Amino acid sequence: MKTTGDLALVKKINTAIVLDAVLKNAPLSRAQISEQTGLNKATVSSLVQDLIDAHLVIETGPGESSGGRKPVMLVFRGSAGYAIGIDLGVNYIRGVLTDLEGAVISGRELTLKAHEIEDVLPKLNDCIESLIAAMPESPYGLVGIGIGVPGIVNDQGDILFAPNLAWSHVP
Repeated sequence: MKTTGDLALVKKINTAIVLDAVLKNAPLSRAQISEQTGLNKATVSSLVQDLIDAHLVIETGPGESSGGRKPVMLVFRGSAGYAIGIDLGVNYIRGVLTDLEGAVISGRELTLKAHEIEDVLPKLNDCIESLIAAMPESPYGLVGIGIGVPGIVNDQGDILFAPNLAWSHVP
């Protein structure tokens, strides 16, 4: 049995290839993307325009010419969205707001004196809410929140056992 992708799937794959090239090698031109990826120039131009329209890539201006017209350079737009990372420690909650490139926009740290879930959750919520309040306007807003916990967590996000916090089976 043969498995083939439809045109929409091929376009998604090619878009991911172009975005990956911009992420790893920016600033670069459409011609450089074409050279690096093996995609033809017309395809690259179309996909780059889609990424610009989706607010994920921006044109930064002209680059150095190699004899012809100056190329327009492209970079990833890290400010298209934001993420929050939380480190839930034994005696603290540390949170950071980052752009999509990982640059820290804001941070917050709270001290934990009690480990009961009823005491920790309101502080955790306060930390997250203060970081959301510090988030600049963006096309995608908050794209995710990750929380690190000192213990065993299952694939549904439930804390099965956190010995230093004396927690078990906490959703």
